Amino acid sequence: MKADGIWANIFRLHARKDSLAEILRNIPLFHDLTPKELKILERMVHIRTYLPDETIFLETEPGAGMYVIRSGRVDIVLNNQRESQLMLAELETGDFFGEMALLGDTSRSATAVARERSELIGFFHPDLIEVNSVHPSMGARISIGLAKTLAQRLRYTNSQLRDIWDIRGHHDRIQAPREPREAQVR
Repeated sequence: MKADGIWANIFRLHARKDSLAEILRNIPLFHDLTPKELKILERMVHIRTYLPDETIFLETEPGAGMYVIRSGRVDIVLNNQRESQLMLAELETGDFFGEMALLGDTSRSATAVARERSELIGFFHPDLIEVNSVHPSMGARISIGLAKTLAQRLRYTNSQLRDIWDIRGHHDRIQAPREPREAQVR
């Protein structure tokens, strides 16, 4: 399954030579920042390199922040009890993920694994707190961008669930569980 819809970044990077500020400007969370604010952000982010098959973060562990793929590819997967994985997205250069962790005190909803050697740009919850404290208008623009991104992803997920519901047919509606026969009052 290729990255599509809301998981894909329509402003993909075309060359690795872009500055960090140019890369960040293409991410919806940072799109409304001024050039000066992008330079401030550029000094705050963290560059991390991951090797093929290296785990970036695990589902259910505490979230620290978000990542932008500067180069490489990352898989987003769900694990289940039978040790199989459900591929949610195959992300590539210019895509971003993990932004829910910027809200703080949230656990990861999926696992991220580097498919190949990947250079990621990290922006973490403490970074957002610092921006909100030191540069409140910049922090507000990032927070609004975060809210818009989360709302857009939620709408996309709702659309996908509606499509599944339509495929299954309306007869499979979820019903409240019934009480066992012994417990029913006659």
